[in-house]
Amino acid sequence: MEELITALTEGNSGLIAVVPEIDGLEGAGVTTAATTACADPRVRARFPSGIAWLTVGADPRQTLGDQLLERALEVSGGADPADWIEVLLTADELTAAPGDGLVVLDGVRAPHVSMLAMIVAHRASVLVTARTARGLPAGATVIRLPVRRWPLLDRLAAALRTRPARDPDLREPASRESAVHELLDAGLVRAELPDSVARLLELGAFAPDRNIPTGLARLLWARTAELTPIESDLTLAGLSALGLLAEAPDREVLLVPDVVRGYLRAALGPDGLRRVNRALVEAIDRGADGEASHEDVAYVLARLPGHLQRAGMNVAELVCDGGWIATKLQSFGVAAVEQDLELAATPLAGRLRRTLAQSALVLARSEHTAPAAPTAAASLAGRLHAVPATAREIAALLAESGSPWLECLWAPPDLPPPALLRIMGARGEERYGVAISPAGDWLVTADEICTATLWNLDGTVRTVLTGHEDDVTCVAVSPDGAWLATGSDDGTVRLWAPDGTQRHVLEGHADPVRHVVIAPDGSWLVSCADDLAAWTPDGRLLWRAAAGDGPAPVFAPDGGTLACRERAWTRDGLPAPLVPSPSTDPLAGVPVAEHFDRLGVTGVAFAPDRSWLASVSLDGSIRLWDAAPALPAPDEHLRRRPLRAIAAVADGSGLVTAGGAPGLTLWDEEGSARRTLHDQVMFTAVGSSGDGALLAATDDEGLLWLMDRHGEPLHQVRLRGPASAVALAPDGSWVATAAAGAVQFWHPDGRLSAETPMKEPGHLAMSPGGDWVAAGGESVVLLDPSGRRIAPALNPGAPVTGLAVAPGGAWVAASAADGVIRRWDRAGLLRAEMEEPAAAVGLAAGPFGSWLATAAEDAAVRVWDVRAGRCVAAIHLDAELAGCAWTPGGTRLYAVGPAGLYGFRLHLPR
Repeated sequence: MEELITALTEGNSGLIAVVPEIDGLEGAGVTTAATTACADPRVRARFPSGIAWLTVGADPRQTLGDQLLERALEVSGGADPADWIEVLLTADELTAAPGDGLVVLDGVRAPHVSMLAMIVAHRASVLVTARTARGLPAGATVIRLPVRRWPLLDRLAAALRTRPARDPDLREPASRESAVHELLDAGLVRAELPDSVARLLELGAFAPDRNIPTGLARLLWARTAELTPIESDLTLAGLSALGLLAEAPDREVLLVPDVVRGYLRAALGPDGLRRVNRALVEAIDRGADGEASHEDVAYVLARLPGHLQRAGMNVAELVCDGGWIATKLQSFGVAAVEQDLELAATPLAGRLRRTLAQSALVLARSEHTAPAAPTAAASLAGRLHAVPATAREIAALLAESGSPWLECLWAPPDLPPPALLRIMGARGEERYGVAISPAGDWLVTADEICTATLWNLDGTVRTVLTGHEDDVTCVAVSPDGAWLATGSDDGTVRLWAPDGTQRHVLEGHADPVRHVVIAPDGSWLVSCADDLAAWTPDGRLLWRAAAGDGPAPVFAPDGGTLACRERAWTRDGLPAPLVPSPSTDPLAGVPVAEHFDRLGVTGVAFAPDRSWLASVSLDGSIRLWDAAPALPAPDEHLRRRPLRAIAAVADGSGLVTAGGAPGLTLWDEEGSARRTLHDQVMFTAVGSSGDGALLAATDDEGLLWLMDRHGEPLHQVRLRGPASAVALAPDGSWVATAAAGAVQFWHPDGRLSAETPMKEPGHLAMSPGGDWVAAGGESVVLLDPSGRRIAPALNPGAPVTGLAVAPGGAWVAASAADGVIRRWDRAGLLRAEMEEPAAAVGLAAGPFGSWLATAAEDAAVRVWDVRAGRCVAAIHLDAELAGCAWTPGGTRLYAVGPAGLYGFRLHLPR
């Protein structure tokens, strides 16, 4: 105890853990030790900001984020909650720095660095009680509690007045379990409390990976034994006195030792489990309209499908419901929804699961600017065009939610190819290689950040391999799956066990390792930099040879020889005959390969049976593909063509788009392409007069095209250079272009009327009356048709990325590279600043100046309430965006990007 108190009061680490000296032993007294230490006056004096307690227990650590944040704020010494939230969003490393507050995480099953780092990084100390020190960061102070006897067993024995025939070997889990089960077999009978014992056994039906919510235990007992709340509490008190369970001091949950829960499940047996699960489901259904604690709601949302299945009841009706999917997705993520759908095992559940897996990265994104729940639901509905009935269910719920939301008018053009099975990984870090295990049940990727990652096929991480000092460039798995190899820009090759244990470091290359290959019989491997090195699996160097740049080495099918760059060697390093082999492309005849250039694929691996393959990309994503899908006919609809500029015709007659692919495309409001004009020309910007009678566009050759409403050229004018923006007066009386260091002004007959020098102009926005235009570059300037400034230059804070003028001309808004949207009034006074998570690349002012739409670099469209200065709606997409535009009536919003044309309807609360 003194060692723990000393660590808390005098230690230099912000993270202290108390664990039993016997690894993995539960009920060893670590909670008692922490409680006693925290009550010590010296510890209380050390932490004047307070001590906050969070019981973790059986609950997965990732489900306790909100409660963890609450505890952290309690002892943060008055820190701004926004600062804490930022830390929780961005912390990924432990920065030990003792604080004046202490957070106790009690009963952690397996410590996890990132969760603890979130707290420690903001200068609050952390005390962890856990069964093991595995998973703690190297900087943690670990106090190992001596174990002479097993407190859990002694407590049960004293309460139940019996002991097992012999004491267990505490280092053997099976021995510990056998002793407790023997004790309970005898002790529960001797207790002569048949009703209480029956209620205790019923707790065995609760999911073993969750704490038992106290409210649900009461509901269950009201159903099975008609107990009143008071009678339930008396039953709980009696069972607690026997040491069989405890009520958490800070949460409305019951803590039952794992070894006791295992006994309860075994005692119930299959029939009893089915009966109690049915009773629990019925109790939850009957109590749905009553009061429920946060713990009750979280448990039901997490585990109700499993109870339905174990009760033999209809799972699909629940888990395929749009409302259930949207709610669970928001609370627990895509993987949890997929697990539910797997339980249902119906065709509809299968379609939903595949659809969610294809868009997992989009659906996993958090939203911290617009309301999170409506954004998640709207984004989900937008991905479910293959399952329209479920999409309609979610839309109906959004319509009743009382929140603004964006509805996709048609299938977004960025929906994944049908051959995609799953997308996973985290975007933002590059990946360079991938290999699949021989059993096809996991894969490993070579990552940019000095690591390699082992993944389950559902997208969850098995383990991360750390040790390289530069980017990992290549990976390979042995034929038996017992070990794997990674190569790195640090010039080393490392050999690993699949559990992440590093076995050997192979050194000797002076240059980055580009390839590593393992012989088909697993008896040797070769690494390739500017030279070749052959190794044994135990890390012994066999030989070296000069190589030079080129493709990866190739082993003969029997593993006896290796060929590389027109030469061949045996395992002993002797020259071998180079046997010509047909040069075959492993991706030949694989339909999905057509997508790889567009996706920036850097590595591909086939499953052992070649029925599926995995690819990794420069954007960090990992995709699993059906190798030979029955692909539908390609979608030739022009919504899928690359676009980068859009203009809405003010009279409501439609849209004009340009860029990304040759030609100008005219659309109606429903997103149907009327026709494409000049499909041999690559246009860079496009605009329209108010009545659509005059079109103006600029091309990549530096020409300004002036056309009639049908696209027939009226005039072509040579600009100073390729233009990035064009704007027309509503009445078509003049045109402005931004190109090569100047804003130029043109008559509709193509004559130059004025020119105003400007540093890097890239954006133009016309005033509604056509009497001035806003130009954005390193500053924002307002210019009349003669090129004269009519207001002081406006400071956007960073280079302008988007520009908009209110329909009434009352304000100008500019988005900048720093992610801030600034809004000025007509006189140039700054009226508001609104912050985006990422820079907006397109702005569009809505009708009456009430709304501002943004198309942002994080592939999201957002709508802002201008008067309130807050974001009211958003939708997440799966491709970059380039611009956006409202229809004149303001009910529809469009966006463009490399994937094509998006259409949305803004729904407002009734």
